[in-house]
Amino acid sequence: MAYQPQVIDAKIVSHNPKNGLFEIVAQLKDRTVCRLIYERDAAGNVTPTHINRLLKEPCPICRKDFLCNCMSKFKENISSQALDMAGTPQA
Repeated sequence: MAYQPQVIDAKIVSHNPKNGLFEIVAQLKDRTVCRLIYERDAAGNVTPTHINRLLKEPCPICRKDFLCNCMSKFKENISSQALDMAGTPQA
C-alpha cells in the first residue's frame, strides 16, 4: 500500500514579512511531525521550498530513526493540506 500522508494539525511557527519566508509545523495522522518552509514571490504566490521531518518518530516510509529525505516525495501533498489548515500569514 502506498503512503498517503494526512495532516491533522498545522500551525504557522515563524514569519518574516521582509523577505516573504514563513514556516508551518504540520502533524500527520501517523504521529510524524514535519516542518514546511515556504516563500512568497513578488506576485504573492506561495510555494513550498523545503520539508523536514522532525525526529520525534521514526520515518513512516523507511523506518529510519535518523535524517532521511523520504518526505520530499510528498512535499506538495502535505503542503497543500497544511496551507488549507493553517492559512498563510498576512504581509
